Amino acid sequence: MPGIRTFIAFDTPISFKKEMTQLQLELKKSNADVKWDTEDKFHATIKFLGNVEEAILHQVITACESSLNNFAPFDVSYQSLGSFPNKKHPRVIWIGCENRDGTLLQLKNALDASLLPFGFEIETRQFRPHITLGRVKSFKGLNNLHPILEKLNFERQDTVIQEILIMKSILRPQGSEYSILKTISLKSKK
Repeated sequence: MPGIRTFIAFDTPISFKKEMTQLQLELKKSNADVKWDTEDKFHATIKFLGNVEEAILHQVITACESSLNNFAPFDVSYQSLGSFPNKKHPRVIWIGCENRDGTLLQLKNALDASLLPFGFEIETRQFRPHITLGRVKSFKGLNNLHPILEKLNFERQDTVIQEILIMKSILRPQGSEYSILKTISLKSKK
């Protein structure tokens, strides 16, 4: 049984999404072979779960809610334009998300611990929260993209993350389609 393709994320303020779209327009001038994400996909993934069996989905969501009970809203800075693995050989083009006080990493670790009993392994790669702008499909036009990547930047924008989203992803021929399964509000500490 395939299950429901699921991930945990936080959304990006609409005004930031508009600025990211403007940055994409500059990058698109390269005519590089890149699959550009639409602004409705400008979220930062905290943990990708993959296919979750429908029979345990409710338990998984409940475990996420429990693990987030002790977390208050936290600050995030959207800043810098980057790419994985690097700007010379981009495969994924992104805007970085930084949380200076360590709350986001603690939150990710709490989710990891709560989901381990369900068989969701802890990611071994360094946690690098980001907004994906696009994925490079081939080498076509990369020579034009490099200088644009080097000169452009995303000026720092600060916000407070007040909710975590459990998301469903459906793969379609035209690309993935996301919907929210559950919104978990972070509670302010008194």
